[in-house]
Amino acid sequence: MVNYMFKRSIIMVILLLTAIISISGCTTKTAANGTFGEKVISVDSIYLSNNSTTGNYTYNGTEYYYIEGYLVNNNSYEAFHVTVNSTVYDANGNVIATNDSAYLDPVSIPSNGVSYFYVEFNDSSQKIVKNQINVVNATGTL
Repeated sequence: MVNYMFKRSIIMVILLLTAIISISGCTTKTAANGTFGEKVISVDSIYLSNNSTTGNYTYNGTEYYYIEGYLVNNNSYEAFHVTVNSTVYDANGNVIATNDSAYLDPVSIPSNGVSYFYVEFNDSSQKIVKNQINVVNATGTL
């Protein structure tokens, strides 16, 4: 009889512990890529590919300068909330304009993947001759 009660108590403790662990949340994966915890992203490992294109076009009588290409993510994790600073210069190296709202598709860049990048500037005087693209921020979690 004592042996039966002991086995029954052990089974009850195991069932209780299993129930507590299953509802505690410590077994759920909340990250989009199915892993736990904070992912460290290096912004230096996200850059505009070498095959980017620049040019000018006219729309409704206004001249625009554009930059398009692909942002490459060489991190081990997907990059979320990517912020890109684009700066354009004249022939003397003077800053003409900056833009922090580039179009990205997809918005998050997969690990070892790419995202389409596009940004444009009003260039009515057609003075833009050089550009610089810098990734200034990215996170490893949503």
